[in-house]
Amino acid sequence: MIYHTHGCETYSNSPDGNYHSRDKKNSVMEVGSALTSALDSKGWGVVHTTKYHDYPSYNNSYASSLKTIQSILPKYNSVDIAIDLHRDARDLTNPATKEKDHLKYTTMINGERVSKFFFVVGGKNTNRKQLRALAEDITAFAEKKYPGLVSPIVEKDYARFNQFAVKNHMLVEIGNNATRCRRI
Repeated sequence: MIYHTHGCETYSNSPDGNYHSRDKKNSVMEVGSALTSALDSKGWGVVHTTKYHDYPSYNNSYASSLKTIQSILPKYNSVDIAIDLHRDARDLTNPATKEKDHLKYTTMINGERVSKFFFVVGGKNTNRKQLRALAEDITAFAEKKYPGLVSPIVEKDYARFNQFAVKNHMLVEIGNNATRCRRI
């Protein structure tokens, strides 16, 4: 299952220019669709929900996405993995910082500049060790296959991020607001 707690998150090439939009183009929703297609082509059955959870209320986004998870799981009892797909955010008020962050959060893979990604683990989850181990395994695999593609895992001791709802849950930050969607 792929979903987006913050589905309005967009990338630097969003025509709205504010890094948040309900236009799925140049957003985490578009990246989620591309990931769904890639996984489907490998034989994985993926449920991708494009419901906005951060509109109209950003503050209720995790409560809203939890309801979505809880509505999907009974319909698809084979769901064993959940991916909450986000993009990271940086203060880009200084144009020099924007370019620096663009370069810092991208890397070269096979001659093409692509966005890096990283995992976030909520430290208030009872399954925190399992979540961390899953993130470490995937990080190690990706780093071996594509050195430089993955940034270090971030653990937020104060949060849960709905990661308790599915055994194998990943909160993944792909790129940031300084990167362009086509780099994902």
